[in-house]
Amino acid sequence: MAGKLLVESVAMSHMTERPHRTTSAGFSLSELLVYLSVLGAMATVALPTAWTYLPAAAASGGAREIRAILSQARMVAITTRQNICVQAAAGGFQLLQGTCAGVPWVGPDTNASGVIALSNDVSVSGPAPVFTAFGTASTSGTVTVYHGASNSLTVTVQPSGQVTIP
Repeated sequence: MAGKLLVESVAMSHMTERPHRTTSAGFSLSELLVYLSVLGAMATVALPTAWTYLPAAAASGGAREIRAILSQARMVAITTRQNICVQAAAGGFQLLQGTCAGVPWVGPDTNASGVIALSNDVSVSGPAPVFTAFGTASTSGTVTVYHGASNSLTVTVQPSGQVTIP
């Protein structure tokens, strides 16, 4: 019996009691209110900026996309050794061979009817540029890209065939 008592006292000495926590986990109500007020102040500053940035970014993206289409038309004119007219069509642009009344060019970026689709929701106005077999523009000018009522950019086709967004 004495041996059993000794084993129990040794076993009890290895057990340590953990102190009970008196604090609770989580955030207090005042900390949450401070967090929400800071978040509200940041949203007040950020949202008007975002609402003006997004349409301007869409117009800029549309202008870059149209510049890429015009540059592609120039390359097609050089490689096929014929004039290429870039004309707006339903859903995008067509590269017309020979003249602006010619047959649509069908290639890797077009659908079956020769339309290169625009991914940005933009509208365009301006003359249809025509690129010659040498890469110059026989009909140069400015294409204006619109997104909404107040956002517009211009894409310029130089007589040399260079396509820029000023």
